[in-house]
Amino acid sequence: MSWRSQADAILHLCYANGIVSLWRSPAVLIAEFLTPFTFLFFLYVVAAPAYLPFGIVGGILFTVLYTGNGMLNDCAYLRLERKLQQVFVASPVRPISYVLGMALSELVFSIPALVLFLGILWYATGVAALAILGILGAVLLTWLMATSLGFMISTFFRRMREIWPIGSVIFSILSVLPPIFYPMEVIPESLRWVAFLSPSTFAAQLADRAAGLSVPAVSGIPFLSSLGFELAGLVGSTLLFGAAALYFARWREP
Repeated sequence: MSWRSQADAILHLCYANGIVSLWRSPAVLIAEFLTPFTFLFFLYVVAAPAYLPFGIVGGILFTVLYTGNGMLNDCAYLRLERKLQQVFVASPVRPISYVLGMALSELVFSIPALVLFLGILWYATGVAALAILGILGAVLLTWLMATSLGFMISTFFRRMREIWPIGSVIFSILSVLPPIFYPMEVIPESLRWVAFLSPSTFAAQLADRAAGLSVPAVSGIPFLSSLGFELAGLVGSTLLFGAAALYFARWREP
C-alpha cells in the first residue's frame, strides 16, 4: 500500500473507533471528565489555593495519560473478542498505521476534557497563548508515550478478564503517584529524584514550567531540575515506548 492508502487506513480507524463510538455513546465523555475533576475537586477543598493550578495541569496530563488505558482496553478487546487485529495482519495495512489509527481514536475521546481543562487553566492563571503551546507539546509526547505502552501491553493478554485490572493498575500508578496533581516540592528534597523513575514526571515538570508554575530543585543533583533534562526525559521515554511497541508487541498471534 502507498503512503496515501496507509494514511487513509489511519483516518478510517480513527473515525470508526473514535468519532463513531463517541457519537453513539456520548455518555463516555462523563467517564473522561469524572476522575480528573474528582481529583481537582478534592484538591480545591482540602489543599491550599496555591496548589490549584498544579491540579488543573494534572487534570490535563491525567486525561492524556489515560488514552493509554483506553488504547490497552480497546486493542485487547478488538483482538481477543472481535478478532479485528488478525484482519489487519492479513491486510496490507502496516502495524504502525494500525497503532496510529487506534491512538488517534483514543485522543478523540480526550479532546473535550483537554479543551475544558485548558480553558480552566487560562481562566484561573491567565496563562499566555505561547504557554498553552508548550503544554500542548508535552501533551502530544505524553499521548504518544501512553498509547504506545498501552498497545504493547494489550498484545500480551490471553483472557478478557485480565484487561481491566492490569490496565487500571499500570496507568493509575503512572498518573496518580508521581507529582502530577501536586507540586514536586511536596516530596522531601532528598527523595525527589525517585519521582523521575516515572516517565510522567517529565511531562508534569515541563507542563508546570510552561504554565509558569514553580519547579523546585533536586537536592545534590541540580541537572534534574533543568529544562533540558526534562525535555530529554520525555522525548526519550516516548521514543523508548514507541520502539518497544514496534519491536516487542505481538502483532501476530503465536
